[in-house]
Amino acid sequence: MASLTRVTVLYAITALLAAAAFAAGPAESAGANGSGTVLLSGGFEEGLDGWTRVGPAEFAADKEQSHGGARSARITIAPGVAPHYQQLYHEVKGLAPRDRVMATVWVRTRGVEDGDGAYMALEFLGAGGQRVDIAHSKVSRRNGKDGWDRLTAEAVVPANAASARLLLVLNSHGTAWFDDAQVALAEKPAAWPELGDAQREVVVHTGQVVQAKFGGVGFDVFDHVHDASRELLDEVIVKRWRELNPSFARVYHDWNWDRQMLDKVAARLGRLQETGTEIYVTTWNPQDCRTAADLAAYARKVADSLEYLVRAKGLTGIKDYCMTNELCLGAGPYAALTGDLPRFKTYHQAIFDELKARKLDIRLLATDASPISAWDTIDWATKNMDEITGVYGGHEYIADYAPDDERFYPWFLSKMQWGAGMARSRGKDFILGEFGCKQVPPGTRVGGKEMDSCAWFGTPQEPLVGIQLAEAAIAAINGGIYAMGYWTFADFPDSFGPSGGVPPGNVYANKWGVFKWSGGDNSTRDHYYAYGLLTKFFRGPATVYGITVNDPRLRAAAIQHQGAGTWSLAVVNRNSRAAPLSVTMDGTPFSASFRKYVYDPANIPTNPFGDLQAPARTVDMKDGRLTDTVGPMTLTVYTTAYQDNAPAPVRGLKVEPAADGTRRLTWQASDAPDFCYYRIYRSDQAEFVPDARTQIGSTVATTFTDSKGEVGKEYFYRILAVDTSGNASRP
Repeated sequence: MASLTRVTVLYAITALLAAAAFAAGPAESAGANGSGTVLLSGGFEEGLDGWTRVGPAEFAADKEQSHGGARSARITIAPGVAPHYQQLYHEVKGLAPRDRVMATVWVRTRGVEDGDGAYMALEFLGAGGQRVDIAHSKVSRRNGKDGWDRLTAEAVVPANAASARLLLVLNSHGTAWFDDAQVALAEKPAAWPELGDAQREVVVHTGQVVQAKFGGVGFDVFDHVHDASRELLDEVIVKRWRELNPSFARVYHDWNWDRQMLDKVAARLGRLQETGTEIYVTTWNPQDCRTAADLAAYARKVADSLEYLVRAKGLTGIKDYCMTNELCLGAGPYAALTGDLPRFKTYHQAIFDELKARKLDIRLLATDASPISAWDTIDWATKNMDEITGVYGGHEYIADYAPDDERFYPWFLSKMQWGAGMARSRGKDFILGEFGCKQVPPGTRVGGKEMDSCAWFGTPQEPLVGIQLAEAAIAAINGGIYAMGYWTFADFPDSFGPSGGVPPGNVYANKWGVFKWSGGDNSTRDHYYAYGLLTKFFRGPATVYGITVNDPRLRAAAIQHQGAGTWSLAVVNRNSRAAPLSVTMDGTPFSASFRKYVYDPANIPTNPFGDLQAPARTVDMKDGRLTDTVGPMTLTVYTTAYQDNAPAPVRGLKVEPAADGTRRLTWQASDAPDFCYYRIYRSDQAEFVPDARTQIGSTVATTFTDSKGEVGKEYFYRILAVDTSGNASRP
């Protein structure tokens, strides 16, 4: 609790200092709370006054090209000059921490064939002049290639920002013209009411369907391509997958896998299918095909691998496919297809035709773009390739909001509604294929490796990552998203080979998982016990219902599981104090006992073997109304998706000692229809009662090797079977 308090205090002090550092006022004002206020407007009619030139280039106010007036700003980089982010920048005044700001500019180019092209960015600097954050528009050498293009960038002013700039950048040889640049205040957050001890009212509107076929809260999965021992699979990877029980997974695919690799992948993905998981497959770095014949051959190869997995290996859970991760292509620059969407469509069409000819019922997804600022590519796809697209989707990492920022939820909800709305306008669904909290800055190196991880891991904010991810999931559910995948289920191991454009483990580390994979360290991270509650109880297929809440610091989502008819409700309380809660099923006189699960960042329910926390208690709903109290800064999940009958006791336990002091345990398999895994306990007392102090492991197998006991010492063991409701058998 001390660390959380310290974060809050430091945030408040930093915000006050940074707010005082911003100088001057806005140019003009409009809208409530300052929204719509124009902070900077540049048509370049008076030249480049106020704009600072950076780098070796020709800068001019040019009459040759203009968008809205007589002149535009021109940047030209000659053939003999190295592109290195040459730019014009202008200070932006009148901002304060947590303001949300929107920038726009029009761009046109000529002769831009290399580098990153022309783009715009909002840059935020600290008191010492160092960059503390940056938000880019779409970055592509096709920006402005076919005429004037409108670029946009959106950002939330960081707490530690002392100044801000609008950057107009050319990082290519050639010429770029920029015109009608504008920075406007999109939102200046108004104070939210402090409700104290007033009762929080949550109303579930059972007559208002938000998503009729919700697919579930899930994960991105990469571990199926990494080598793992049988023990690691049984005791960690598969055990935890069953424990968290997600109904959706986005998985990595390489177009160049041979039959041996496909068999390995199929065996591992088959373990996902045991939990009824729907699988969305994405190819990393597809082949850069230069001829129609090459593309046709490539499409056949992709379809061959998908058909083999589905028909020969029985992976009928594969329902969706995208030909590229985040619009990347071959060895080209990141998101190269962002600037060449017609080429993306050409690939899409070739694969669509192959799947249709084989009668493979797999939906093609467009466009898998990241971040939200690139979702205009999805809008383009809805207008230009809907007839060959079965589902839409994109990615987002939460760069502008720290985990303790209560203003994140309404912003993210609006973006999820936008994404789902684009898809729904075409009668399709939207998948949030990849999301997470803020990424470490590019180029971060640890132990000689490039680090790809969450910026908040290992900081006092880490316990709150689970709260922010829960808010993101709730926003996606309420926004009408079909399904979502957190990046990732497991870390990449310390050692792995290059594949699909991913560098090998000796130079690259990807450490985002809900648990670690580093040597013998497979410990869980804090958010395992928050996000894991949502993957377990917010499974698809389900119906999402509309919900209203009378406290802006309370976020809630409700689903009814199809088939079973059970309910799950998630509530995040962002108040700094406990809040009395009333939940009402509008129009439904429903009565049931809900199990209550809690994630409290001040008291992480860590288990060394990844066993999820037990329910805190049961809470009764009578005639459609439930009353309770939710703790401060917590996630609470209420669910009727459980049963109370524990599995039968485990039979046939045998212990075989070895000369090296290890002991091999075997037992008979549980016949419980909803069996999940086993817990193993050890004591030097014959009549001991199993508890957390005596647990030495968990596994899905019927064998376990105890390698940590003392040589020559007598031990006694107990095995408990655990079902999917978390009920454990008697010893």
